[in-house]
Amino acid sequence: MRISEVKAEILRHDLDVTIRDAQVSIPSRIILLVRVRTDDGIEGYGEAGTFGGAEHTIKTIIDTQLAPILIGEDPTLIERHWARMYQGTIQLGRRGAMIAAISGIDIALWDILGKIAGLPVYKLLGGRASVVPSYASAGFYSDGKGLEGLSDEFAAISSKGYRAAKMKVAGENFDADVERVRVAREALGQGCGLMVDSNNQHSPREAIAFAHQIEEFNIAWFEEPTRTDDLDGMAMVRNSISIPVAGYETETTRHGFRLLIESGCVDILQPDTVWAGGITECHRISALASTYHLPVAPHNYAGAISGFSNLHVLAAAPTGHSFEMDQNPNPLRTDLTDSWPEIDAESQVHISDRPGLGFSLNEDVVERYRVD
Repeated sequence: MRISEVKAEILRHDLDVTIRDAQVSIPSRIILLVRVRTDDGIEGYGEAGTFGGAEHTIKTIIDTQLAPILIGEDPTLIERHWARMYQGTIQLGRRGAMIAAISGIDIALWDILGKIAGLPVYKLLGGRASVVPSYASAGFYSDGKGLEGLSDEFAAISSKGYRAAKMKVAGENFDADVERVRVAREALGQGCGLMVDSNNQHSPREAIAFAHQIEEFNIAWFEEPTRTDDLDGMAMVRNSISIPVAGYETETTRHGFRLLIESGCVDILQPDTVWAGGITECHRISALASTYHLPVAPHNYAGAISGFSNLHVLAAAPTGHSFEMDQNPNPLRTDLTDSWPEIDAESQVHISDRPGLGFSLNEDVVERYRVD
């Protein structure tokens, strides 16, 4: 069995209402679908992170730099292929677009391996649990939402049965964001966990001051409070507040996460399979986290394949924490496959025992949202 084709396709869904976090406006949901085919007809599906606008660059990397490394190779030798892609592009970068491109192919290779073995990916990784806790990810900014809209949004999350929810901060002035947190906490009720995410936009001193202002609202974690490249600033924040610090989705590979851990920057690790190096590298990161007794709660915001791959890594992680369930409209997540999971009455997600990543691709949806 040999790899016969590696193909990347851009899919885009334009939102009816533009949403914002503290860093960027999001008018569309965009994913980069990666297909790896073998000469005996098995097809694996992956997804590469696009960072909200780099999809054409990442597609070019896959088509011109990575596909030639893989064509004609045995698809089951995943460690070999990861190393060859990583070392073979050493002059082109160790973060961002290059690692996202490697991620998409790596995920597809694990899907193939699971289909060959007749096992779900999380069991190939060693398996830990077939059911994991989840939390809702919401509370983005948008024109016209206001405090009343935010309250309605989090009340609806609570009524769905979620035991925890996350919201965006740092997109308005200090006092306005403190009030938004108060409103979200009130709408959720004290029995539901509340996390905040500033998407790297606070300075260390701003993050510390903001954390002190919202401590009374019983915050479960403060996500990405300051810049990923400021190790000293991140450590200063963590050492100055009582709220646990989570992050950093914007970090990549085990080398980056090792620096976060050893520099004392985080309490909860949040790698993302489509950004940090695929299933292979995120499984390594989860093993590293367990060495330091740190929980792993994968970041998960993109499309369905991103979600499934992060879910399988979480289900095999020795210190797996919880699964992020984005609440914003996105048919590239909910409609792209035949089996996007729902939470149960305990706010948990059940992992399928179907082979590979555990889904069939809806080709009609691919055709509807493909960007030619």
